[in-house]
Amino acid sequence: MPAEFSLWQFFSRVDDNRGAGDNDNGDGEPSHGLLGPEDSAVCSPRRKRQLTVWRWRHIRSLWLACVLLVLLWLGSDYGGYWPSPIHSGEQSLELNLDPAPHAPKPVHPAQLPADNEDEADSDDYWYDDGEIPIGQSRDRGGREVFWWEQFPRLHGLFRGRNRIVPLSEYTPEQYSPAPFEPNTPTNASFQPLPARVDHETKQCYLDQDEQITVPIWGTYLGQPRGMSAPLFGSHEELGLDLGRCYDRLSRFGAYGIADLAVPGGDNADRYPYTAVDWDQVNWASAQEKCSAKNSGTYTTRTAVIIRTWHSHKYSKWDIAVLRALIAELALQTGGEYTVHFLVHVQNDTIPIWASDDEYQRVLNESLPREFRGMATLWSVAQMMLVYPGPFPDTIVNFSGGELYEAYRSLHFPLQYFAARHPEFDYFWQWEMDLRVTGHYHELFRQITDWAQAQPRHLAWERSSRFFIPELYNNSYQNFAHAVEDEVLASGRPPISGPQAARAKLLEIPHQASLTNGSNIVDLITLNPLFDPKGTAWAFHDDITGYVDGRPPTRAALITASRLSRRLLLLMHEETYRKKHTMFPEMFPASVALQYGLNAMYAPLPVYFDRDWPAVHANEIFNNAPVSEESKAHGLIHKQGYFHGPHGSVFGPGEHVFRGSTYYSNAGFASYLWRRWLGHENDNGEIAQEIDQDDRGRIELGLSYRKERIYDRPLRSPTQHAKTAVTLAADGMNHSLLIQFMTGQSGQARLGFDDIQFKAQVVKENGVSIR
Repeated sequence: MPAEFSLWQFFSRVDDNRGAGDNDNGDGEPSHGLLGPEDSAVCSPRRKRQLTVWRWRHIRSLWLACVLLVLLWLGSDYGGYWPSPIHSGEQSLELNLDPAPHAPKPVHPAQLPADNEDEADSDDYWYDDGEIPIGQSRDRGGREVFWWEQFPRLHGLFRGRNRIVPLSEYTPEQYSPAPFEPNTPTNASFQPLPARVDHETKQCYLDQDEQITVPIWGTYLGQPRGMSAPLFGSHEELGLDLGRCYDRLSRFGAYGIADLAVPGGDNADRYPYTAVDWDQVNWASAQEKCSAKNSGTYTTRTAVIIRTWHSHKYSKWDIAVLRALIAELALQTGGEYTVHFLVHVQNDTIPIWASDDEYQRVLNESLPREFRGMATLWSVAQMMLVYPGPFPDTIVNFSGGELYEAYRSLHFPLQYFAARHPEFDYFWQWEMDLRVTGHYHELFRQITDWAQAQPRHLAWERSSRFFIPELYNNSYQNFAHAVEDEVLASGRPPISGPQAARAKLLEIPHQASLTNGSNIVDLITLNPLFDPKGTAWAFHDDITGYVDGRPPTRAALITASRLSRRLLLLMHEETYRKKHTMFPEMFPASVALQYGLNAMYAPLPVYFDRDWPAVHANEIFNNAPVSEESKAHGLIHKQGYFHGPHGSVFGPGEHVFRGSTYYSNAGFASYLWRRWLGHENDNGEIAQEIDQDDRGRIELGLSYRKERIYDRPLRSPTQHAKTAVTLAADGMNHSLLIQFMTGQSGQARLGFDDIQFKAQVVKENGVSIR
């Protein structure tokens, strides 16, 4: 979508039937949504993300009403991915996720095709209450629907392998008037994809006898015609190869997924690979031997720390993803990386410190056999011994939880691990729900190299906002110049050097450089480093121990990041010596800021399901000054900014990330991942792989997504004729994942939403957080 696209094109229609939407709260008063800076939803304690609260009406079943009311009272992020209509008369959710790619864009872009003609012809389907004004929300059949859900749906990410074209012929969907034409099949070919390393390394093997080689898998050259372009970030800027794309068979077949063939789908033309007897693989031994073989090859060592928990049940997809990560980062590179599990023992009554035998017993029960020997256990009780109190008061303990809970102090075990492992110079912290469609080494290497090459001048200012390439002619250099001009015009001095009083700072430890030079990057994040002070982010004042007042702070949401050894050691010493700590997504960046260390937000490509106008995206995601056009069309703002002059998208307005591929509430990431795997088939998606128009298995370029671990196919809707509530827990951040399926016999439809609960209330109701 062109950056100068008129927002008013989406909101110019007047519906003669409007009325219910303007009085959607049922009391005769108009609802203006919950997104204005003065009308944002107030957050309740213990919620990790604070969005808006669902509003339900016309409940016909008393039991269903009770269940929903309890859940919705607790919930903060309704997190459902698509604007799926909730028909109050049927008590059902409907998911229609991928309309025919060649269909013209409808008058109402957010409208989904109905399952039956009666529903499609209904006068009260979705937009009977008129368009939703820009920046606002309305009730639609009991669900809060936002203005951005009216933007045109993008379909390019669902293109198949039979439509791959050379990169020279590729035009993103947003910039082509006919992105999916012509329909003539192309003849793309496989090419093997090993790790690309700069050093001479000795070959590493999976087994002790050095007979089983590391799997090499294949990729297609080119991109599917009309593949969507990311809204944020850039492959080209990071040096990621946009000229390759990947499907499920070629990507994970080599790592032991035996049932990648999807009934009714495109299962032909697999990349040939040698089957591995995984029972003979011990990854810990393979890593150690590989590292020893190539000792002296690398001047620094990097640990990839996978955060997991002792009761986690590893699916076949978890195992395949972990095999790929270890093989591609540790073995194919000759030991450049070492993968290690940091396992949270959530039951503090288990005495892992009592004896070596007890520790080993719990450790063996915590991981699949092939990964044993490459993990460290930790518990809250242990962290209380490592960082003994008393800690001074917290400015605002919004969550209400204890300081040592993983929810508030997830960085404690990582700090302690770094202090006990001087052999590592850098540490990537990784999460179990992160998925990479391309080669892991390419992603890690390019992000690291890019950050290493960036100038420190104005690094904090550049890193404070998303890079939206459409606004800058796809040039990060243009973006950097724009940031510099803005800083000069503001009269504010750029951030340089320590931002805390030097007399209060500890001595900075020695740090090895990747390049033997002076440019050391201490923190690399994958979301912007924003200033939480004065924002509506719930945890902006979860700051403990700073008795002299609130210190300078920065935060980057989602903890996946790379940290230097010296940064973690400073965090460690600040905690145990000075009793300083903060919320986990704020402490690393804030310590780096206070000590004048080098921090960078790497512009990771992030895709969206809808075609956001770039200027408007800047107003919402970067809190840029609201344009005169947006003001003229009624965008609610405060002192010229949608989130207020010191506000941020990170807070009550995080619902805008639901249609993205990288955020904690990114429902689209989960759907796209399952669709790529061939598991999403409630609306006949698999048939699209073999029909004459759609062209084979989905192909995606190297992309990175945070998804809510929906690797498995969801059960058939017919199995959910009665209300079912299934709870699962994300043990890393103590937020709960809930899938709920509602319906009546013969009418059941399957839906899911991510709702995050106040943990205290959940505990009081007898739900164990595991």
